[in-house]
Amino acid sequence: MGRIALALRTGLELLETLRGDGREVWIDGERVADVTADPRFAGAARTLAELYDMPEEDGDLSYTSPTKGDSARLCWMEPQSPADLTAKRGMFKRWADHTGGMFVRSPDFLAVMASSFASAESVLGKDFGGNARTCYEAAREADLAMSHTLITPQVDRSKSVDAQDHDIAARIVRETDDGMVLSGARMLATLSPFCDELLVMPAPSYPLPDTDKGRAYAYAAYVPVGTPGLKLICRPSLAPQGAGSPMDWPLAARFDEMDAMVVFDEVLVPWERVFIFRDIDVCNAVYRESFAATQMAHQYVTKDLAKAEFMLGVALSVARAAKADEFLHVQNMLAELINMAETVRACLVASEANAGTTPFGTALPDRWPLEAMRFNFPTMFRRACDIVQNIGAGGLMMVPSAAELSGKLSDDVARYAQAANASATERVNLFRLAVDASTSGFAGRQQLYERYFAGDPVRAAAILFKSYDTDTYRKRIDDFLAVSEEATSP
Repeated sequence: MGRIALALRTGLELLETLRGDGREVWIDGERVADVTADPRFAGAARTLAELYDMPEEDGDLSYTSPTKGDSARLCWMEPQSPADLTAKRGMFKRWADHTGGMFVRSPDFLAVMASSFASAESVLGKDFGGNARTCYEAAREADLAMSHTLITPQVDRSKSVDAQDHDIAARIVRETDDGMVLSGARMLATLSPFCDELLVMPAPSYPLPDTDKGRAYAYAAYVPVGTPGLKLICRPSLAPQGAGSPMDWPLAARFDEMDAMVVFDEVLVPWERVFIFRDIDVCNAVYRESFAATQMAHQYVTKDLAKAEFMLGVALSVARAAKADEFLHVQNMLAELINMAETVRACLVASEANAGTTPFGTALPDRWPLEAMRFNFPTMFRRACDIVQNIGAGGLMMVPSAAELSGKLSDDVARYAQAANASATERVNLFRLAVDASTSGFAGRQQLYERYFAGDPVRAAAILFKSYDTDTYRKRIDDFLAVSEEATSP
């Protein structure tokens, strides 16, 4: 894997794009003039710029573009060996460590998805499959920030998308010489206000029927966020809006990456940006046949590791501040967090050590350790929040704001808000972080995200059960019983 000096898109270049492409972002009933300056968005925009500006250390963020020969960000690589997978993990980890794993939809996630579809262009159909590679290579060379939108609005969850009101879910309403036209909505696009483009994809857990109605929803395309007719309707911001310090909510102030509904109002998508078009078979099999889900799991399990280590650090620091770590039951909870972090690490390393190869020649991490973490980490994270709450206890209920440290009662705060191993300033900043990591609205949204971002966990569990080699283990029991019967026969 070749690497050369870093010469990638900068954070400033990204922010300038966000200001100037005419994107239509709405929040609290008003259109946002500039997502880089509006206080409801500015913290996340700055964080994204920080990731793009992160300095390279011994070639750990870039590789040589196979088409232009210059530098490309490592997350875009189509891995050719287990060593490439390990190198990509290093890049994922540096970004995730910068945010404590709390900026969960960082652009490296979608870079992996896009590269997976490019590698699998042969299974995407002869008419449009090549566009997956063309669009991917353009995104890689421009170092775009991307997200995706998959899920249709939850109007009637008892019906499939084709059986619902056809004015709701985004669908192909007509074709022109220039491209396909989409109207309707997609329920969710995390990070979308800060992205250059969206991958508009089918939902992996909901197969489409092979009918005329079903084919209207069977498409996939790269769509710039600034495309005329595309509107983003955002949920209320979690970033602090009051007069207090950002240190009162240190995670929400920087890492509220925002979730938005995407409305397509007669959006024209040029043909060269479409890579699935009215193809039910390809649409229903694209994640499985491209191995995108496994490649993406390699990225987000790396994020899980950073997040588990971050929560361990928070819990250790809170416990040390007031010497709670001298109690056995607290040590037991801290040991539980250590075990969580090491379990995530073990699954990640195992996926690389047992890597295989796709039919397209790309290196593929072992699916099963990553699947194990996909199902276990949501519970782990909720438990990590619970442990921080238990260790911090009532101390998390009454943590002064940062402003009190320099206010008229600062002497009282300095005396009464200190801890055995921390000054009042140190304790207030630490415990405000612990509150935001474990009990705040930001923490609740993190828990909800971890539970559902990789798809419906019930359907995903059923798919896992049906695809796992269960015959081996049933046969082992049959053989054991046969041997036992023979061994115990008179």
